[in-house]
This record gives sequence, structure tokens and C-alpha cells, in this order.
Amino acid sequence: MSNVLLTGATEFIAVHILEELLSKGYSVRAAIRSDGKSKFLREQFPTSKLSFAIVPDIAVPGAFDDAVKDMDYIVHTASPFKAIVEDNLKDLLLPALNGTQEVVITSSFAAVFSGPLNLRGQKTYTEEDWNDISWDEALKSDGRVAYRASKKFAEMAVWDFVKSNKAPFSVTVLNPPLVWGPMKQEVSLSTLNTSNSYIYNLMQNTVNLDPSYIFGFVDVRDLAIAHVAALGNPKAENQRIIVSGGLYTYAALIGVMQKYRAQGEAYSVGPDDSDDWCMEANENGGIDSSKAKEILGIFFRPFKDTIVDTVR
Repeated sequence: MSNVLLTGATEFIAVHILEELLSKGYSVRAAIRSDGKSKFLREQFPTSKLSFAIVPDIAVPGAFDDAVKDMDYIVHTASPFKAIVEDNLKDLLLPALNGTQEVVITSSFAAVFSGPLNLRGQKTYTEEDWNDISWDEALKSDGRVAYRASKKFAEMAVWDFVKSNKAPFSVTVLNPPLVWGPMKQEVSLSTLNTSNSYIYNLMQNTVNLDPSYIFGFVDVRDLAIAHVAALGNPKAENQRIIVSGGLYTYAALIGVMQKYRAQGEAYSVGPDDSDDWCMEANENGGIDSSKAKEILGIFFRPFKDTIVDTVR
């Protein structure tokens, strides 16, 4: 079976990818920032098919030179997602750009869409779309704008690199919207990944709701399956693929959370009512993820399962 380098291996999405890779028989070299980060993963996955490479700073040119040796595939998830950024250039743009030029990336739907964080009334976005944020805007704007810009420029750098260097490898870029789901990484409230902290803050009633809000989501387990399904898949070669499980509204999100709180496990194993909850969102359009289904063969989990498992 093939050897895979997995970057950012201790993070939310990457740990699910690691589990999926190992379950499929791959040997995985996990890139981590320090040796101390390996203890948790060794305990979670006690197998000889897991080894580690220490990459202290992904922004240093050639940071992955040793880590990529003898690897058949590279799955690159190590690009920062921070809601608050003190230095947009240092914290987001350079790490994303310098790191991703050398490997395959997990990008984001943030690189695809323009406009406010609300898809209500907007067009349906496809892989042909890119956000319209300029580099100068990214340097002057808040962290959320800089994050979207970092994903755009990092991904463009990958495609430019492949084109300019006639790279002897193929590239698949996955573009998920908000990623939710159960957490397998070592985590505390202070290190809770940004997307799941959104759910946590709603549970704590610390978020002001916008009743008009519509956006996309994907279950982290489906996203992990998508990464592994792209490996060695001729149909996925040099493809940009949006990986979205569907759209949701604030009303749907709050409704499922409240129903689970009221009914507990009886609700979690009951009939799937996701279509009812998300009907308004799904009639809106917004995200076309047909390529993920056609090329990667993904069957997305119901919204209800994703939210219940995240809340649990």
C-alpha cells in the first residue's frame, strides 16, 4: 500500500483524514510542529503504519523537503484558520502561500465565494468561481477577510506552480464550507477549532442570530472520506472540487439543537428530518457540489446527524 504525508496532522480535519487513511491500509507520515505533538496521536492510533516528521514552521522555504521523501501521496491540511489575526501577512498569507506551493492542499469554499457570509439570494457557486478580494485588501482588512484571501492566493499559487513548472504530479484541491462534526483531535475550549466553536457558542447563547442567514456545511467525516477518495483517482487529477453537504439556515441549526436537547438519544436515532429543517436553505441554491458526488462518489450525511454528533 502507498505512503502518504499528512500535514497539520494534529488538527480537527486532519485527524479524521488520518483515521480514514489508516483504515484503508495506507502508511502515513504525519507532519507535526514538535515531537510532543505525537503522543496523543500515538495513543489514538497504535500502529506501525504511523510515523512522524517534525516541521516546526511551514512558512520556511523547503520546510517539507525531508518530510516528503519517499512519499507517494501528500495530503496538505496545514493552513491557518484564525478568527482573529494580528498580522495578516505573517499569520495567514505567507504560511498558506509558502506551505501550499509544495503539496496538495485542503482549500476552502472561502476561496470560491464573494460577498457577505450569507448565501441567501446569491447565485449558485461552482468550481469556476473565485472570491474577488485583492492582496492589498487582505493586508488592510480584518481576520475573516484575510482568511478568505489567504485561501484564494494559496490555491492560486498551487495552480500557478503546477502550470509554470510542468509539475510531474497531479493536484486535487478540495473546497469545503463550514466543517462540523465530532472532534478526535486533542482539544480544549481554548484550542477549539473555529468552525466547531461556532456550534459551541450557540449552545452557550453567545451568538446573535440573523434569521436571514444561509450558508453551507460539510461533515468532517465526509470531508475525510473525500480526501482519501481523491488519492490515486484519475478522475480527480488536477481538479478543483467543492465538498459541501448542503445548505442550512440559522432556524434549522437552532431547531435541530433544541430538538436534540429535548429528546436526547431518542431524537438522534429517530427519523431523519433534515429535509424539513433545511428546506428553505436548499431551495435557495448557493453551492453546487455535484463534482464531489460524481468524481469522489461521496454520499453526504444528513444535516441532523452532523449537528447532533457535534453537539454531543
